[in-house]
Amino acid sequence: MPAKKWRLWLRFTIAAAILLPVAAAGEPIRSLNLMPVPEQVALNPGRLRIGSGFTARLSGHQDPLLVMAMDRLRGRLQAKTGIPFDTIPEDPGSKQAVMQIHCSGPGEPVQSPAADESYRLAVTDQGARLEAPSPIGILRGIETFLQLIDLDGQSFFVPCVEVTDRPRFRWRGLHIDVSRHWQPPEIIRRNLDAMAAVKMNVFHWHLSDDQGFRVESRKHPKLHQMGSDGKYYTQSEVREIVEYARQRGIRVIPEFDMPGHSSSWLVGYPELASAPGPYRIERSWGAFEACLDPTREATYVFLDAFVGEMAGLFPDESFHIGGDEVDPKQWNANPKIRAFIKKNGFKDSRGLQAYFSRRMQKILAKHGKVMIGWDEILHPDLPKSTLVQLWRRQPSPAELAGKGYAGILSRGYYLDAMEPASFHYGIDPMGQEADALNSDERSRILGGEACMWAEFVDAQNIESRIWPRAAAIAERLWSPPGVADVEDMYRRLNSLSRELERLGLRHRTNYAAMIRRMAANGDAALLKKLADLVIPTRLGIRQRSQSYTSFTPLNRMVDAVPPESETARRFDQSVKLLLSNPSNAGVIRQVREALTGWIEDEKQARPIMEQSYLLTEIRPISETISELCLKGLQALDYLESRQSAPEAWRKETSALLDRAGKPQAEMLPAITASIKRLVEAVD
Repeated sequence: MPAKKWRLWLRFTIAAAILLPVAAAGEPIRSLNLMPVPEQVALNPGRLRIGSGFTARLSGHQDPLLVMAMDRLRGRLQAKTGIPFDTIPEDPGSKQAVMQIHCSGPGEPVQSPAADESYRLAVTDQGARLEAPSPIGILRGIETFLQLIDLDGQSFFVPCVEVTDRPRFRWRGLHIDVSRHWQPPEIIRRNLDAMAAVKMNVFHWHLSDDQGFRVESRKHPKLHQMGSDGKYYTQSEVREIVEYARQRGIRVIPEFDMPGHSSSWLVGYPELASAPGPYRIERSWGAFEACLDPTREATYVFLDAFVGEMAGLFPDESFHIGGDEVDPKQWNANPKIRAFIKKNGFKDSRGLQAYFSRRMQKILAKHGKVMIGWDEILHPDLPKSTLVQLWRRQPSPAELAGKGYAGILSRGYYLDAMEPASFHYGIDPMGQEADALNSDERSRILGGEACMWAEFVDAQNIESRIWPRAAAIAERLWSPPGVADVEDMYRRLNSLSRELERLGLRHRTNYAAMIRRMAANGDAALLKKLADLVIPTRLGIRQRSQSYTSFTPLNRMVDAVPPESETARRFDQSVKLLLSNPSNAGVIRQVREALTGWIEDEKQARPIMEQSYLLTEIRPISETISELCLKGLQALDYLESRQSAPEAWRKETSALLDRAGKPQAEMLPAITASIKRLVEAVD
């Protein structure tokens, strides 16, 4: 970009008048909708008004990354306020800008885990100043400023605050599997935008598995030609996405799974396999026998050329080789491989995998890369320079660090498991075990990654499976450990969800679109009221419920509804409030109206369910919800009248609650726990 054009983007104008401060002193910090919560926040009296005349100016270190960030800031402010902005030329003689953004120095040529992401933001009723030692810190501070924008009865404003912020962990990632279900580039870009909004800094791109090889290889073209069904990223698209991420302060780490999970490699190159082919792209889920042959030198010649090619596409220092769920059946059945194991003194197939890992570590080091693998690669012979990603029960991050390895936690952060945000929020990479570590050992716990495996997601529902829950993990990895109020987390998560929608995420819009499709010509709004009262079963239950393949349409209610119900969560809050104060007539009325309304909604939705084959299967669970609501109303009657419930009612209700706890159409009623609270409160 020409220098003159850079200067045009360095300052922009938005309509804004600066008026007198209106915020009262002592306004609680929890009134702010910041996510993740900064390291330090001081809320002061006053508000910086946003109206005509508001300008922002970049000073200090000049960097194209910052120029682009200023342009995005202009667009995001316009989207949030609806006020059009015009860029203005840089004019040293003009009045001082309302928002001063100062970068002290350059960042790294290629962002690394050591990047300085700290920043300071000070807002008064007269202006704002954002400063950081590096461009990445400026990016993080801009996101905080954008989250602070609010409106009152007079105008848009930013509260007067002082923020000093830096991340608690240097590795805050999101893993997306694009092998089992392909995700086009625009979805990847939208997720990168969302990651930047919550200050995540690592995109872990799972690019090969048994179900597909997703990157163009010019050195070994049969990888993508025969292993992808034509759904892969060209090298040009990879470079564009890597650059898109870089502009947002996000590292991109590729994963090519080996030596197991390698069916898609072997479709085009069966000579690399441990057993004779032919091989095919797998269409179902699980771990398969296909495995690279670690005993052949030709395997490493192939992989050396491949890594060299991919290193040119992915500049990050880290390179993920997978290494998980290796089935040794082919190794044990191959006489040549068994002889190799015996000759080299390996105890078993684990020793052979460790040999493969060491060979890969040397190849990666040759190309300037640090090896990462899932925790199955752990072995006494594994080089200490290897990063280990933990997903199984053992070892813990503290145990790993004590052995001298740097670790990344994903156990407890699997988004596809369909756990609520509160579950993920309660998982900490440090944990209590880390208290016994010294400072050097603690530094090896790098952070964590949220994981989105793709057995049950495609382009229409992946965003609703990742967001907004991934933001709870992002906060756990950024904010101080004392930030742990679950209810306040949900308050801010709801606000963030709206921000993500404004940013372009489709986690809400695609959900509504899927409901409309199922409703056909029926009342989609009515059907959505019912859908908001169910949640998908946990991942393991769904995996066992029926046979799925990559060709199975993901167009059912279980595929559409979010992992947790905000409607049910709010209802549960009301029930808890009622039980803490049974004489609160307003809350009793609120709970009663909700239950009565849902019974009526279910009744009116029956014709819609009868006319759509996609909805036939949900009739039983909709009836169960109606029955739960009826029992909830009866429990309210007993509570209000202070009468004891007859034993027959208790038995009948207990049987209903048991039935509600069993999956129907791979879903569960979201209000079961709340109804159970009401029932158990009855004498």
